[in-house]
Parts: sequence; structure tokens; C-alpha cells
Amino acid sequence: MPTNPLDSQDVRVEKTVSLDNIQELQQLSARMIARVQVAEECITYPQLSSTMKEVRVAMAEMKIESRPIELVTNVGSCVALCLYDSANRCGGLAHIMLPNSTSASQCPVPCRFADTAVPALASAVRKISGKEACLSAKIAGGANIFSNLSNNGQPIGMKNVDAVKMALSTNKIKLVAEDVGGSYGRRIAFNIGNGIVTIRLSNGEVKKL
Repeated sequence: MPTNPLDSQDVRVEKTVSLDNIQELQQLSARMIARVQVAEECITYPQLSSTMKEVRVAMAEMKIESRPIELVTNVGSCVALCLYDSANRCGGLAHIMLPNSTSASQCPVPCRFADTAVPALASAVRKISGKEACLSAKIAGGANIFSNLSNNGQPIGMKNVDAVKMALSTNKIKLVAEDVGGSYGRRIAFNIGNGIVTIRLSNGEVKKL
């Protein structure tokens, strides 16, 4: 009696796979990841009372501000990138969904990908002050909420984190704080007035970066 069910079957392995089929599989994988990320963002978080105005940052979007407000977003496997200019008290938040733009079929949305979001956000923040300001970065997210969803063996969340760190290094922006990984979503609130990032978990825990 064979112990492996494959031992009792004829198994055929195709020698070649067409480029069209590979591209279709890549596109299907990207759509599946995007749908999971949308589900992750729907997690609710306990709200803390605050008198500060909040501005929502959607998926694959960025917002920049010089007013003393909070930029907020929810992330699961996505990464929230917060860039801050402490000298001019301005900054921005980008909601990054995927590691790099090389898989994009046409002109990519800059903040969807780590490699394009970092320089795009940095440029936008520096335009507010009108100077070549020294920026610092804080990141949060990159969770592995759905453990069976991975990209080339590595969870998409950590792949996003690695790509953001690489892009920050390439653009010579110092990463000063992070809260990444785990198996839980996060609500991010970036205070432009003082540069503090408040992270709220679905269990009510609060962290500050």
C-alpha cells in the first residue's frame, strides 16, 4: 500500500509555462492580496477621545500637512510610513500596500508601492517647507494576519516592511522607530504637531512611537 496518495497516481509536470500564464497568475495573486488587505482595514479599533482634527489616509494614498492635526489610517499587512520634518513641524503619511512597482502593468500609483512611495512622500513633505529638510521616518504595520497568504514563501507583510526599509536607506532617510509584524491590525494616528505616532490595537492596547 502506498503511503503517499501521489504514489498511486500518474503525475505530469509541464516543462514550460507561457509568459501570458505567468503574468495572469501574478495579476491574480496581486488581486487576492489587495482583497485581503481591504478586509484587514475593516477591523474596528477602540476609539480614544481626542479634540484634535483627524484626516483620513486611504489605501495607496498619501497626505501631507503642516497644521497641528492627526493623519490616520488602518493597516494590516500594509505599512504606514510617517515622515516628519521636526524643524518645520510638517510631515506626511503614506499607506503602502505592496513591496515594489516592477510588477505594475502600467503607470503605478506611487503610494501603492514601497519603492515609489518613499521618494514621493519625501518630495511632497519637503515642498511644504521649501527646503531640503532632514526627514525622519517611523513605520507601523506589516502584520501576518492571514498566515496562509504569503509571497514567495515570505508573508507579504514582512516583505512590505523590508521593502520600505530598503527604500528609506536608498533615499538616505533615517528610520527612528517602528512597530511591525505580529498577527494583528493597527490603527495609526500621526500627530503633525509633535511627530508622535499613536498605535491602537484591536484589543485596546495603545503604543506610542
